[in-house]
Amino acid sequence: MTSALVTLKRALRKELKATLGSVTKATIASESEQVLQKLFNLEAYRSSRNVSVYISLPSGEIDTSVLIHHILHSDKSCYVPRWTKDAMEMVKIKSWEEYLALPVNKWNIPEPSHEQVMEKEKEGLDLIIVPAMAFDIEHNRIGHGKGYYDKYLRKCNEWAVEHQQEPPKTVGLALSAQLLEAGRIPVEPTDQKIDCIISPNKVIQ
Repeated sequence: MTSALVTLKRALRKELKATLGSVTKATIASESEQVLQKLFNLEAYRSSRNVSVYISLPSGEIDTSVLIHHILHSDKSCYVPRWTKDAMEMVKIKSWEEYLALPVNKWNIPEPSHEQVMEKEKEGLDLIIVPAMAFDIEHNRIGHGKGYYDKYLRKCNEWAVEHQQEPPKTVGLALSAQLLEAGRIPVEPTDQKIDCIISPNKVIQ
């Protein structure tokens, strides 16, 4: 990545941090409900069986707890992220009680313990709910800068090619404040585009 791109992304993340920090809990609750209702009606979600979903931050993004509850009380399998220093894997949680008992990590997000042996996705995921600080209307995203999801999505696509399967569909869930106009997000070749972005007011496919 060029130094100019690094600077642009850093500036945008700083701007977004301030903007998202001012979004109220009431707005997050209301917009989460609107966005999740659109997701539940989406064919990619309705037809999925193995779903990966991020566990949301305490503020500044769509609350995914209702989504996790919905998956766990359906015929779908639910996978959530577990991080190492420079990579990420998806592990299966099997009940709402298991989700509620997850320990909290340094980012104040529930995360499966590395000391616990857990089932990993091995048949390929159908759908990945991808987090971001923001998305734009051209299917780009900007994350928090660690590159976990870009690397993970590339790995999933490579696995799909190797096993002659369709790659997983990717969906981004956005607060109104997280959906930007075209050209706002600096893009580099390794950045992965998102198939579908859902905001309170629109579905971008």
